[in-house]
Amino acid sequence: MTTSTRATARSARKRQEILTAARSVFTAHGYVGTSMDAVAAAAGASKRTVYQYFADKEELFAGVVLDTVDRGYEYFKPAILALAEVDDLETALRDHARMTLAGLMNPEILQMRRLVIAEAERFPAIGREYFERSWGRTLKLLAETFAKLTERGLLNTPDPERAAYMFTWLIISIPTGRAAFLGDAAVGSPEELTDLADEGTRVFLAAFARR
Repeated sequence: MTTSTRATARSARKRQEILTAARSVFTAHGYVGTSMDAVAAAAGASKRTVYQYFADKEELFAGVVLDTVDRGYEYFKPAILALAEVDDLETALRDHARMTLAGLMNPEILQMRRLVIAEAERFPAIGREYFERSWGRTLKLLAETFAKLTERGLLNTPDPERAAYMFTWLIISIPTGRAAFLGDAAVGSPEELTDLADEGTRVFLAAFARR
């Protein structure tokens, strides 16, 4: 590894450390209650170092939001792509529903979602990019998978994009609504989330499975 490669890797690690620290501060104190001093302290860095990577608090906030979104997308992407190739659709879709619900009910994801919603009026561009790079991008990929499953004769989805939305909301609407108003503790037990995923899958297949 060359000196320049090592320096680039160190810089990338430091940037990620700052983003991780900033995420915890933003989600704990909100945008207004967060200071660059607090982020620097949480990251174990000087404020000058933080400013070397992010010009101001708004840029840091955008970096935190989009980093969280992109990691979430990369988490779901392989499973969605693999779903297009399965033969036992009921089992695979049920397993995917369980994984989706467990992933989206992660406290970090829930906290970031609340924060972006709370700041949507102040930072509409960040809110828009959050939506497009999380829901928009992931559901587009799921729609493409449903289209392939329809071509293979396993599903009947005349409008794959709408079907992707319906599948997702059948699974997540109950715990998402609880978490939005009642906090993380109201999401439900792992067993309840599994039941919701399984029931959502059953209802989806009753409407869209090829007969």
